[in-house]
Order: sequence, then C-alpha cells, then structure tokens
Amino acid sequence: MEWYTVVIAVALGLLLGWIMTQRNKRSPEAVHMINEEDFFNNMRKGQLVDVRKAKEFEQDKIKGARNFSSIQLTGKFPKVRKDKSVYLYCKNGRKSKKIANKMSGQGFKAVYVLEGGFNTTKK
Repeated sequence: MEWYTVVIAVALGLLLGWIMTQRNKRSPEAVHMINEEDFFNNMRKGQLVDVRKAKEFEQDKIKGARNFSSIQLTGKFPKVRKDKSVYLYCKNGRKSKKIANKMSGQGFKAVYVLEGGFNTTKK
C-alpha cells in the first residue's frame, strides 16, 4: 500500500467526521414554524427580522421589523441577540426557514418562522 493512499484515507475520514459534527450542532427543536395568528400575536415578544430583499421590505413591512439579507445573516448574525427569541419572515417561508436552521446551528435558542411567508398574510 502506497503512503499517499493512507494519507487520502485519513483525510477523507477526518473530513467525514467533521461534516457529521457540524450537522449535529444544529438544534432542530430551536426552530418553530408557526401560523399567521401565532406569529402576529407573539412577534413583539422577540426580535422581528424580515429577510426579504430591501426593495420588498421598503414597499410593505411589519412595523418594528429589521431587514437583513441572507448574505448579511451568513456566518455572524449582526445585531441579532442569541438570548432573545427571533421571529423571521420572508416572501414564502422557504428562505426564512433555511436561515432559521442556520441560526439554530449558531446557538440561537428560539427561532420562529412565519409559515407560508409574508405575502400570504392578510396584514
């Protein structure tokens, strides 16, 4: 057996181990999909974050919401506290759910996502 074969096998093993530990960091119980009524009744109990495009946010937004793009929320979460609940919404719920899962992996304890997104609401 050549030395490089052993090196490749060890490197692949380490990579697989790292991937598995990263997947386990996410806390699925921290992400909650909630309906429109629950979202609007409880959103003032935490931080309200709109993850739609800035143009959409400016045209129609929930009073008190802050707008962050998905790029701004990648890696470090600016001005969003981990110790307070976060209420996320986007256009259809898909982007906010994806970001909520990422936030869960970053240590956010409670992230609530508006099921179906903001466009489906009656406002």
